[in-house]
Amino acid sequence: MSRIIFVTTELDPERPGGAGVVVDALARHLGESRSSVVLLLGSEPIEVAPRSPVRVVTATIPETGFLERSQATAEALSDLVEPGDRVEFHDFEGIGFHSLLDRPRYGMDQAVVSVRFHGPYDLLAEAMETRPDDWDIPIAMEQEVFRMADVVLIPVEGHRETMIRRYGVEDQRILVSPPPVPSLNRVTGLPSDPPVFAVVGRLGEMKGSQDMVRAALALLNKGIVLKVRFIGSDGWSTTNNSWMRPWLESLIGPTHREAFEFVDALPRQELPKALADVTAVVVPSRFESFCLAAYEARQLGHGVVVPDIPAFRGQFDEPTGALVYDGTVEGLASALKRLITEPGVAIDLGRSGTPTLADPWRAYSAAPPVRHPRSQGGLATSAVKHIEAVMKAAIPPPSLIQRIYKVTPPRLVSIAYKVFPRSLQRWIAERASWHNELERRELESELSVYVDAEREALESRLLTVKARIAAGEFEELNEPQVTVVIPFFNAVEFIDETLASVYEQDFPSWEMVLVDDGSTDPASLSYLRRLKRPRLNVIRQANRGLSGARNTGFKMARGKYVVPLDADDQIDPTYLTRMVAALESNPRAGFAHCYARLHHDIDALFLTRPFNQYWQLLSNDIAFGLVRRDAWEQVGGYNEVAFSKGHEDWEFWLRLAGSGWEQVHVHEVLYKYRKHGVSMSVTSESLFEEVRKTIRDLHPDLYSPAGMRRIKDQWYPYVTVVSGTRKGRHPDIEVVDSIGGLASSWGKYVADARGLDPFPADLILSMADLLEASPKAATACTAGDPPLLVRRRWNLHDRGAKPFGTITLEDTTSGSGLEMPTHIARDGWEIPQHLIETGLPIQRQAPEEAGRLVDPMEW
Repeated sequence: MSRIIFVTTELDPERPGGAGVVVDALARHLGESRSSVVLLLGSEPIEVAPRSPVRVVTATIPETGFLERSQATAEALSDLVEPGDRVEFHDFEGIGFHSLLDRPRYGMDQAVVSVRFHGPYDLLAEAMETRPDDWDIPIAMEQEVFRMADVVLIPVEGHRETMIRRYGVEDQRILVSPPPVPSLNRVTGLPSDPPVFAVVGRLGEMKGSQDMVRAALALLNKGIVLKVRFIGSDGWSTTNNSWMRPWLESLIGPTHREAFEFVDALPRQELPKALADVTAVVVPSRFESFCLAAYEARQLGHGVVVPDIPAFRGQFDEPTGALVYDGTVEGLASALKRLITEPGVAIDLGRSGTPTLADPWRAYSAAPPVRHPRSQGGLATSAVKHIEAVMKAAIPPPSLIQRIYKVTPPRLVSIAYKVFPRSLQRWIAERASWHNELERRELESELSVYVDAEREALESRLLTVKARIAAGEFEELNEPQVTVVIPFFNAVEFIDETLASVYEQDFPSWEMVLVDDGSTDPASLSYLRRLKRPRLNVIRQANRGLSGARNTGFKMARGKYVVPLDADDQIDPTYLTRMVAALESNPRAGFAHCYARLHHDIDALFLTRPFNQYWQLLSNDIAFGLVRRDAWEQVGGYNEVAFSKGHEDWEFWLRLAGSGWEQVHVHEVLYKYRKHGVSMSVTSESLFEEVRKTIRDLHPDLYSPAGMRRIKDQWYPYVTVVSGTRKGRHPDIEVVDSIGGLASSWGKYVADARGLDPFPADLILSMADLLEASPKAATACTAGDPPLLVRRRWNLHDRGAKPFGTITLEDTTSGSGLEMPTHIARDGWEIPQHLIETGLPIQRQAPEEAGRLVDPMEW
């Protein structure tokens, strides 16, 4: 059973709080059946009492900004987490943001990460009468943590709709997991006269303490006699910037002071006695995630009064002992009046049934699926853009002094500053720093040089293309060999660069079809009205999405080959020459694809992995392609119905392969892919798992167990064994007769079993399983002399591939002792040296991680 690690800023009783009570109870119970760890965070060191069988690790997190605390948390957690662990964060302040943002860096890409819904800032802000100025960033962090998590744990079903509609969490990733409710012993007593209403819990705006006071005062002022007993510690009012109790007492005033009682927080075992005489327990909360007090009150036989909010929906009503009011002060006063004027109602509520909670432990009985790396990456990119936008919006407008600095020559300001009186110098320094302004100007100057150079280069390119067009270089063609199809929707910002990249091709026989897919932007419409260029055909249609626009372009294409080129991307001047040559070298190939240069937000090279038909079933390995028009016609084009959110090309490549078309992979950087903002590509990546299910459902034969097994046996066996014997053969093992056979085999792991007859199939498979569970190891070996070795395939073909570690088994089985090469060259597996020499960062598409046969029905 894997470990579970709770990451929290609260732990009862050392660091009090509702979340701390929940974590303590969960960790203690789960620790009895599995290894349970608590990572307790705080700004100061703290001593923690032993909690056998729970291990508590403390980490000091500086009281800095929200993002900095989240990053420090991720660094502390990375020292603890191991593949297969389950990590659970509370939602407060988005403390898990960095851990989810860069999961591979912090060792969390193979750990199940769950977030427990307690009380996100945006819901708390709505429950208060003011919104703190510094909450925008933690609100955005919490929202993104919910979206990036593998699982969101909600205490009651009522919050599911909030998770789906407000935070965009997929329904299947939401699990109901209430905190355990400890049992209490009843203390019998008679309701007092006048009636007493108890409010249990810390005083707070979100808890509606002020609403309870106002509702009670409304009745008291009408001559209705009652008492209110607050049981709980004092809390802080953000609206009034004061403690709650003095504020509540100011609302009460002297006339009805005796009707209100304030009792400090009590140990849980004393609560039954404190509630023995109450008419009902009232929960006036404006927000609750889970109200332990309401469940405890029902356990003790008291009726409760609760607002109509998600925490209580489906749980509390009159059959389960609760009066539900509409959440207003007037509604609360009406409910209290009914209990006072109709004494039998309170008695009936107390005798009613109690709410039934879901099993608190069911959510921990099986590990939910870890998000696919593609989804992790897409969601992380979207999260970064969201935070950047919030931070930019939070920058205050420049002060008068700062505005003066920006328009005044540096020397003049420097002289003036020196002759100012010291008091004025200090006043200016508090509002704006001239030294900071100088640094800003230097940075702005350096950036402007780069931006100006880039702008000048673009202008030069566009002028050159314009001059070539004017010189008549691009005569119309009756039979162009290639058609470049450009879907266009409100994409005027970069289209000139895209078109220029086609005019710059060293391949002479081409045309362009630009498909305006129902643009609405005035600037785009104006641009299209003026767009008249040679070899360019502009088609306008009602909006049908990317697939529909591409299909229209393909239908209008006259070329034998077609390039689907997005309106913000570009192709290298040699793209058509090299890609056409690649396709013509293999008449059975329906498409060719290549590497790309990422630019704009990111400047890097993107290298797709070698084509593997089994990998292609699991995720898309193909990008930046040139398509044979006959192949597009044969399979019926792009699916316009099922793929409005992206990944239409993935399903298209699958249909081409399923129809018998092969592919050609050109290992050169020939495509320029623009990364900017939360583009459609980012959005589609974040929806990767949803799209993958759609593709599975569209191709049931391909994704059937038999279909998957057939393709896997050919394209991706679990282990390739070099052996001279077929004895010991296993369905997950591919056997090759010599080292040379490794250059064309596909097993995820490679074993050298030469001289072993039969070879130990079960041992080799168990060694591969160890590597599968140990992403930091590249080799597994026995303790024999010489050892039997199993290696990762990727390391064999790519000398720079990670990881590098070794796992040694106690098993003493020996290997052959024959020398096996540490590297076997194979096209497309190793990064070409000339790409390394560019000095650009390289984003490598990792090898598909699924080792054993995947069951798509579990997606």
